[in-house]
Amino acid sequence: MSMLPCRVLCLLAIVLCCVGVAHAESAADDYPDSFQGFVERARKIVNKTLRLKEECVNAGMAALKAADEAQLFVDTTKEKLENIAADQEEVKRTKIKGDELIENAMKAAEKAKELADKIFESKTENEKKTAVLFQEELDKAREVFKDAENAAHDAEQHAEKAVKLAFLVLEVLQKLEAAVAAAKEKGKEKQVEPQPQEQTNETSLLPNNASITNGTKRND
Repeated sequence: MSMLPCRVLCLLAIVLCCVGVAHAESAADDYPDSFQGFVERARKIVNKTLRLKEECVNAGMAALKAADEAQLFVDTTKEKLENIAADQEEVKRTKIKGDELIENAMKAAEKAKELADKIFESKTENEKKTAVLFQEELDKAREVFKDAENAAHDAEQHAEKAVKLAFLVLEVLQKLEAAVAAAKEKGKEKQVEPQPQEQTNETSLLPNNASITNGTKRND
């Protein structure tokens, strides 16, 4: 092999090597897996967890509110069940209100559970990814994660309560249906009851030629 091609190959190798080094240095600044990138990613995770915790708290409170409203409906409806069953318009209003409460409670519970699950599922991975932070930031990050986990537990409990109350609303609506059916049946029974006959004087039932003497009937 001549010297010229050999030198060309050497020069080409040097150029490629230099380009590779320059590209690597540029990537070290921009690529998120550089040390600085790890740190920035860790900070983003902490901020994201803060936002997620707030969303979870709000969702949990919404589920708790839905549960409380459902509880009030159940208590009030049970107390006035017979009166409501006797009024068709009130029955309709109660059913509509109950259906709305069931839907609201189930939706609120679903949202709260979804956000709580996100916090639980990301906990371990987030702790690993934020381990690159310096101690002061790391301590704050751990506190954020702990608060988020507490919020998730609360949201989960509120979600469970909302679901439980949704079923109680359904149960009381079924009792209302039964009370309405019983009221209708009672109304039918009243309609078919025989009317009391008017009492008449016994003497009017006797033949024209009959009379009562000393408690015995005698025909003339």
